[in-house]
Amino acid sequence: MQGLLNYIRSEMPIWIVQVPVVLIVITIHEYFHAWMAWKLGDMTPVETGRLSLNPLRHLDPLGTLALLLFHVGWARPVMIDFGAFKHPRRDTALVSLAGPASNFVTAIVAYLLLLLVRIWPAFVTQFSYVNSVLLSLVEFSVALGVFNLLPIPPLDGSKVFFALFFKRPERFLYDRAVDLYGTVILLALLWFNIITSVMNKVLGFILNTVMRL
Repeated sequence: MQGLLNYIRSEMPIWIVQVPVVLIVITIHEYFHAWMAWKLGDMTPVETGRLSLNPLRHLDPLGTLALLLFHVGWARPVMIDFGAFKHPRRDTALVSLAGPASNFVTAIVAYLLLLLVRIWPAFVTQFSYVNSVLLSLVEFSVALGVFNLLPIPPLDGSKVFFALFFKRPERFLYDRAVDLYGTVILLALLWFNIITSVMNKVLGFILNTVMRL
């Protein structure tokens, strides 16, 4: 299997693979934030056009470019109305978890499709681009899901943390200062390779375990 993965990686220009993968993963991530909020009674995602699988509805041009160039970026956040939920704290946590959860489901589906290569070896040479995209979908989906679970604003993990452990999480969820300070802390941790080091170990363990199955 490792020989197959090396072959797939070596055959394709990286940007040809990365662009569709980024579009797919970010779109699914943001769509499921919007979908979960809508299912829980908030019409804001519908009114703002975010309940859509159209990538243009979710992408932030600068954030997408940064993601492709530096592997750290952002999408347009899905706006939600905290007051529209019947159970505000629980529902906010569910909406926040929906994005990372969708990433892990995407990774599982892509991996299952990648396993078909073992059944039809000729698929590797005839459709190597498809294989490259599937492999990158697995890697990027897992990476984005794990990264967003970090409890640092404005990442999804921080919203889950505030919703579960504070009686009035809206004080933090909609506070731009909290997001600003969190972003500074996040960038500092990235600059000093603290998050990168931890993420590499976690992702390495997950992906190596999965690829052995």
